[in-house]
Order: sequence, then structure tokens, then C-alpha cells
Amino acid sequence: MDTTQNPSSETPRPFNIVVCCDGTGNQVERDSSNVLKLFRIVHQDDDQRVFYDQGVGTIGFSSSWAPWRQKALEVLGLATAWGLDENILEAYRFVCTHYRPEARLYLFGFSRGAYTVRALAGLIHHVGLLHPDQLNLAGAALTAFKRGSEGALEEGWGFRRMARARPAPIHFLGCWDTVASVIVPWRYGPFPGLRQLPYTRTNPSVRHFRHAMAIDERRRMFRLNGWVEPQQHLPRPLAPPEERVPQDIKQVWFAGVHSDIGGGYREAESGLAKLPLAWMIDEATACGLRVRDGRRRALVDGRGSASAAGRYVAPDPSADQHDSLTWGWWPLEVIPKWAGLREWVDRRVVLGCYLPMAEPRFINPVASGSLGARLHRSVVERMKGRRDYRPINLPSTDPANLQSLFIIEP
Repeated sequence: MDTTQNPSSETPRPFNIVVCCDGTGNQVERDSSNVLKLFRIVHQDDDQRVFYDQGVGTIGFSSSWAPWRQKALEVLGLATAWGLDENILEAYRFVCTHYRPEARLYLFGFSRGAYTVRALAGLIHHVGLLHPDQLNLAGAALTAFKRGSEGALEEGWGFRRMARARPAPIHFLGCWDTVASVIVPWRYGPFPGLRQLPYTRTNPSVRHFRHAMAIDERRRMFRLNGWVEPQQHLPRPLAPPEERVPQDIKQVWFAGVHSDIGGGYREAESGLAKLPLAWMIDEATACGLRVRDGRRRALVDGRGSASAAGRYVAPDPSADQHDSLTWGWWPLEVIPKWAGLREWVDRRVVLGCYLPMAEPRFINPVASGSLGARLHRSVVERMKGRRDYRPINLPSTDPANLQSLFIIEP
């Protein structure tokens, strides 16, 4: 029988709102991503309202052309963020409908879904939350947000005053391997442009930020979208300096490619993906998220009932990782790319451009300033247990040296 992690029954439970946004192309009925597993594990009742969004292009494809159409939508979504607006608005309407002043917001996402929740957090920071009877203005709120920029608050604040939108801090923002770029309307003309949305890499409304990142992903369409460290957290807009505190940030590198971090492969091949799932759940529950212990033991740990032990695999640092760079992705690797986006110094620049050719992600041990970058302990365990695992983008192939170069996350 499931039990739920919660405070003593004598203490009123906080009211939580949980938003789970999947990446492009995740299917509910098979090959569950970590976001979908989390959605199934999170306790749902009147004190914890939960929303799940599948991502772009996941409903109604029953023909034999479905896999090809799905792949086309995936590439389109990654290249242009096609469909992102509706994903953001659906989640935004849910939060606006259920929000109370004492509510704690938990936002989770994988891949482009991670960018979706980061954009949702930026929207909430910039324009606030509409009252439920004003949800017809949600589209206008998103437009005001997309036309704005960090530090230029007039459009967002103007909309906030007009709609009497409510400020709301983001208690926890959890992402698995964020990737995305976004087409936005240009302020001074009819043509759209491609850029980052405001407050998707910095956001003072966020209290706790967690990011699980893939060491071994190399596709050009899946470049990592990191979070700026350090940052300050403001419990409310225009908070005085004495109320500001350092934002609680952990960005941790895990072994594997994109979906070895966020899940989505067959359950039997999900040993690596269970590691960032378990880590994220531990981090979120430490910050007050309530989960069903029995489901967590089954779906994450692969233990509990006899049926669970046979159906679900346990976290495994030595599990085989996948090759995400299949033949269908290779044509994109030979299309020239602007040199300013180069991550790997071995790629030659000609006339201001270079060929990505599956360039590794750059991992800087001091990327997080004086604190240093974080490496999950399972990476060290994997390198000790598998001599064939020596990522080219880690600064040392000796596991012992890594422990002196990185903060090892337990």
C-alpha cells in the first residue's frame, strides 16, 4: 500500500501546484520519460494539484505514417519551438486556475519541455498570474512576455497593472537536459526572429533550481541550454536588498545521451535514466514535494512487489548507454554553423563558420564559479566499472582525478 511523504498530521500540509511538461514526442502509453514517471509518482489530492503535458505532436497519430510525422514534428519543434506557445499557455492557465497566495509552485520538464517550464516561470515572473475569470487574457500575457527583455520591464509591468495579475514565486524548478530555441515576434516590425525568451536562463523568482545534464549528447539540435550561476532569489517583486538570498542551484552532469537523462527508451534499457530521476525526486521531496513511496520504489528503484521487481529496472551506473546520433540526424551535422556557437575547439572555423560534426558538449570544471561544477557520483562509479567509458569532454580519464576537479554530487 502506498504511503505519502508529508509532514505530521497535526500540521496543515502546504498547498502545492505541480506542473510536468514532457519533451517533443513522448507517448503516454509506452516508453515513459522521467517526466511521466514523476507524474505517476507524485501524490495527487486537494492539497497537491498536478498537471501533465505530453509535448508537441503526441496525440492522434494512428496511421502507418505516424513515426515519420512524429519525427518531422520533433525536428520542427527543436528548430523553431513550433507549438511551444500552446504548451506554455495550457500550463499557465492551470496554475492561474488553482493558485492561492500560500501555494508552492513546482515545475518539471525534459528536453523542450524543460524549456517550456523555464519559459512558464519567466512568464510568471514577468507578468504574474491572471485571476481565473481573466484567462481570456492569457494569450496577451504571453505576447507581452515574449516582446519583453530582461531589465526592460515596462511592457510586463504595464500588463500586470492593467490585469491586476498576482505575483507568485517559483518554489522549485527541475529540468532534465534543457534544449530549445524560440521564434518570437519582433518589437519593431512584422517579421519574427529566433532568440532566447527572457528569464529562461536567469529568474529571480525561482527559489530552488535543479538541472540534470547529459555528458554524452552530441547532436547539433540538442545543445544544452544551461542556467546562469550564481543568482539572487527575490521572494517578491522589488524586494529590498535585505530580503534577497542566494538562489539554491544545482546543475549536475550525468553519464549518457539526451534520453539517457530524461528517459523515453524501453524500460529494460532505462537503467541510466533512473539515476537522474531518483536524484530529481530526492531533491524535490527535500523541498516539500509529496510522492507516493510505493510507486517510487516500483517505478524508480525496481523493487517492492514481485510484479514491480520484474517490470521495472533499478538505477544502474554500468547500464549500456544509447547512440542518439543515428543516420537520420547526420545530415544536420554537416550544415555550417556560426562560429560564435562553437563549443569544441577542435572544430575548424572557415569564413566565420564551422561544421559541427557531432561536437561534444563543453564541460568546464569551474563553470559554476568558485563552487565548481557538479558531477554525479554515478559517473565516477561508471568509469571505475567500465573501462570503455572515457568521455572525451571530461578533463580527465582517471576517476580519481575527477573527484579533485568536480564537486561529486551524492
